[in-house]
Amino acid sequence: MIVKLAQIKDAQIIYQIGLAAFGTEQLPLSVIEHEIASPRASYFISSSGFVGVTHILDELEINYLAVDPKQQGQGQGRALLEAVLALSGVHRFLLEVAADNVVAQALYRKLGFSEYYRRRAYYRNGEDAIMMEKIND
Repeated sequence: MIVKLAQIKDAQIIYQIGLAAFGTEQLPLSVIEHEIASPRASYFISSSGFVGVTHILDELEINYLAVDPKQQGQGQGRALLEAVLALSGVHRFLLEVAADNVVAQALYRKLGFSEYYRRRAYYRNGEDAIMMEKIND
């Protein structure tokens, strides 16, 4: 599976995958375009998924991970995350995940993430957010 750094021409593809995966316009096209143009934000895309990150100094925050629902369970999310985790110069990777998203949590744990904090009733639906990190020595 090929994972590549997204360019502005890929913004519409990212938008469509996000719409399918999230079920709502959680990630507007204008935000995607702005972030792709930003020196601190990046998107990595595969044939049916993407991961959006923010990189500051030696920390990288994973803001979005989405795979087209028709392609989920086939290793796309793992491949996207592994591409990000292979970036050089990053000491700490951060992400947040809904407490009820046990499938994503299992993937993150397999890739070396651990929980460091829980934000109670963080999401609009009252669900907790689990803050996870992976430290590279």
